[in-house]
Amino acid sequence: MPGQRVATAIPQLFLGLLSLAIAAVWIGHLVTATIHDARHARDTLVITGSARKPISSNLVEWSLSVDGSAAKPVVAAQRLRQESRVVVAFLRRSGIPADAIVPQVVQSEEVVKRINKHETRTTYHVSQGFDVSTGEMDLVEAAATRLGQLLERGIDVSAEPLAYISTDLEHAKLAALGAATAEARHRAEILVNGLGGKLGPMRASSLGVYQITPRNSTDVSNYGVNDTSSRLKDVTAVVSATFAVRR
Repeated sequence: MPGQRVATAIPQLFLGLLSLAIAAVWIGHLVTATIHDARHARDTLVITGSARKPISSNLVEWSLSVDGSAAKPVVAAQRLRQESRVVVAFLRRSGIPADAIVPQVVQSEEVVKRINKHETRTTYHVSQGFDVSTGEMDLVEAAATRLGQLLERGIDVSAEPLAYISTDLEHAKLAALGAATAEARHRAEILVNGLGGKLGPMRASSLGVYQITPRNSTDVSNYGVNDTSSRLKDVTAVVSATFAVRR
């Protein structure tokens, strides 16, 4: 009968609408819970920590160069040989071990200078470098202060500034890194506890450039400082850490 078909269709339509309503409520609750959880999963704190570790140099490096010049290459080479012997003897008398003195390859250069329109003057320069590397830092420092004695004798010698090196530098870098990371966590805990939260695990971290500076120096550089002028140094590490925060 037509009347029966209409009566049957109405309850079915009602049940379908009711099912859709229940599903919409359930999906809405699920989406809300997901958004709530995702929001808290993204609660993080980014904080910077730094630490400074003192370090002492245990090696000094020193480079010297001797030059012999003359109008003839043979004479220039002979002069270089004589003056090189004087320089090496000076270093040995200063107490520097023989195996700490390393001679470099001899180099020569021909320099032509014009005197006038029709005349030139040729000078031959023959030079040799000597690298000193030793843990006897006091002896090398003392020798460097007396280098003027060679100049007074007419020896054509030049020298680079002393370079102080630490063979424990990598260990100091790791120690500074660990201390900087620990300081970042400590600072984060203080901030989060003050806000009534709880600090979670570290999510990410990045290390800045190391600053190797003279002891108690405040020098910094975006590219890092690598001081070799001082025996006593500080190794500074800076860490940017991201921590999860729980409510």
